[in-house]
Amino acid sequence: MGSDGSHGPRPFTQRKASTVFLRVPAGDWVPVTRGAKTEFRASSHAVTQVLNIQPPTPVVAYRVRRSTGPDAQYDTKLMVLTDTWQEPVGSISPLSLEREGFTEFAQFRRYWMSRTRKKFRPMTMVRVFVVRQFEEEDWMKFAEALMERLYGSFSAS
Repeated sequence: MGSDGSHGPRPFTQRKASTVFLRVPAGDWVPVTRGAKTEFRASSHAVTQVLNIQPPTPVVAYRVRRSTGPDAQYDTKLMVLTDTWQEPVGSISPLSLEREGFTEFAQFRRYWMSRTRKKFRPMTMVRVFVVRQFEEEDWMKFAEALMERLYGSFSAS
């Protein structure tokens, strides 16, 4: 009947919640946070908590303005992650091109090479993030989802 403090008393499962951070490439910060760009790509090697969650979910979007050391300065904005997946950078769809803010693939290709400072390799795997502005009604929607996740199985039916 004991518990080690991490799983809750048997037979229950302890649920946890934490703040989720999503790094936005510095060059994409302004259009992403203004809602002009609703999709962006990042290296598939980027380590992020976002890979362990189910969208839609609130995230703290951020960018590093200055050095990554102890004196680093950040910009942050509360946003909603609506979808994420992994794909080769060269397989971007017409809808994704539009969400990225481009009308044709050649524009995207030039942007990608400029951003990464590397030759364009279409089979390079990237992580895709689709985000939107956080709206006033999201407060209640996500608060209810959080309560359901943490305590739903214990609520009176």
